[in-house]
Amino acid sequence: SRTFYARGQTGQQLLLGAYSALSRQLSKGKVCFFPRHDMLDVVVVDGKAKGVVTRNLLNGKICSHYADAVILATGGYSNVYYLSTNAMASNVTANWRAHRKGALFANPSFTQIHPTCIPVKNNFQSKLTLMSESLRNDGRVWVPKKKNDLRKPNNIPENERDYYLERIYPAFGNLVPRDVASRRTKEVCDNGQGVGKTGIAVYLDFKRVIQDKGKQYVQEKYGNLFDMYQKITDEDPYAIPMKIYPAVHYTMGGLWVDYNLMTTIPGLFSIGESNFSDHGANRLGASALMQALADGYFVVPHTITDYLSKETPSSLNKINQPAFESVVHNTKQEIEKIMNIKGTLVVDEIH
Repeated sequence: SRTFYARGQTGQQLLLGAYSALSRQLSKGKVCFFPRHDMLDVVVVDGKAKGVVTRNLLNGKICSHYADAVILATGGYSNVYYLSTNAMASNVTANWRAHRKGALFANPSFTQIHPTCIPVKNNFQSKLTLMSESLRNDGRVWVPKKKNDLRKPNNIPENERDYYLERIYPAFGNLVPRDVASRRTKEVCDNGQGVGKTGIAVYLDFKRVIQDKGKQYVQEKYGNLFDMYQKITDEDPYAIPMKIYPAVHYTMGGLWVDYNLMTTIPGLFSIGESNFSDHGANRLGASALMQALADGYFVVPHTITDYLSKETPSSLNKINQPAFESVVHNTKQEIEKIMNIKGTLVVDEIH
């Protein structure tokens, strides 16, 4: 195994560790924290990144932050799609603004559609929820053989169920790669075999593993995921098969970086999902966690100091006030232009 898993919450545990480390640095006064701020632009002086301009989302105030180097750790661009598993605030605007200033973008078409997400339930959802891929280790994916079958899942006998991944890929079964599982799931739903009120869902069934190994085994391995699913859907996955459907989840493309994780703008670094560097056209399970650890912990702390060591003393800690004032002025004009449109629709309505 490539990963030391923490049940179905490996990523969450890494986040808790990262938040704890940040909290310790905040308490020591070594880090300045600006929550609820949105990056509006990168400030480039003489071809090098020298800071950012942000907006306070609580009061609208525009702020300038001067720096000798800038690191973007702003996530991917899944929210260019109408719904994704990403948080609403993960809106790729930081990467776009860096690209607009000259940072090249690589592999924008490389988007991962994750097969194990809770399906859309209504037309006012803001995002989708990812269920861990680990569920397919024991869960079996199926749909009714009969099209438009409205019976409840427990009322459909085994001989009337199509375990389509096991049927199409007998050597791999439910453990086929994510992109393969997602395509096959969309195909069966497009064929009229989808389940639920919308018809855009399939079942993920744990009946066999519960019978073979017991409910306690499933609780110990997936209990937190089952609890989350029940809170969101108000359905007990121990008694009723889960409903899942593919959703946009991760983007392998991003800002182009070199082996030092620096973009084509000197002094502007990009780490984690915001860069393109590690995955190719697809992503293996937990590789995003690997990249977060590698980029943030092992690579950029050393490469950024190497970059700064090659800068002349006169160029460090030097604030080019006119450059920042120009960016702030242009940013305010852009915001004013948008505010003066006086439209009647929000962005999501015309997405």
